[in-house]
Amino acid sequence: MKIARILSIILVAMLAGAGIAAATGWDPALTMGALVIASIVFPKPSGVLATSLMDLARPAGDNVGGGGGISSNVILIHNDDIDWDNFPDREADGVTISDNIPLKAGKHMHRFYMTQKTMKPDQKKVKGSNDDCGGYELSLAGFYPGWEKAIQAWIAAHGISFKGLVIIQNCANNKRYLLGEPCNLVVIDALDSAWGEDVSKDKGSTITFKSVQSLPMGFYEGQINYDPSSASW
Repeated sequence: MKIARILSIILVAMLAGAGIAAATGWDPALTMGALVIASIVFPKPSGVLATSLMDLARPAGDNVGGGGGISSNVILIHNDDIDWDNFPDREADGVTISDNIPLKAGKHMHRFYMTQKTMKPDQKKVKGSNDDCGGYELSLAGFYPGWEKAIQAWIAAHGISFKGLVIIQNCANNKRYLLGEPCNLVVIDALDSAWGEDVSKDKGSTITFKSVQSLPMGFYEGQINYDPSSASW
């Protein structure tokens, strides 16, 4: 996949270089060569080609702006379980990760249940102190029902210290959305447990995961490495 990404970068750089050369009268070969080298050396959105504006047409299908469709299948990956030295780059589009997230030997991804229709993913632009800085605030809030030993034990172990990545799996279209990135991990921003004073009130915990990062929410197309001994799967 990395070879395909490099080839796509080279193609875009050559097309952009040809356009710039035609407009300025510069030597086409030198212009395209300079853009190719710069785009490979700086492949992230901070690179040369990341400033090129792209068209954004209406997405295909009906009711594309309708809400819902997020399943209760939330997947957590602990920071200490990830092999960060081999973590894959995003593709040329800046959002797709098609390679598998590498885990250390014997480590797995873990499911975290949230009640249907309570899950609320969110993405906001974070303003910087000047025009050359900023980022994105990503969050996922949802409700875990009940005050049982399992959730209390999870809170005791991870409620304060959790750092890692979160994958939200969309049941309707099987897309997987990724929160968190290397050096900017997801943490638990808020945790509010309520007893429920009568049967019509919520009894359980509302938990909010949050990450402030340099890139927007990603699309993960790699495999889910689950624990085969877990009944959650």
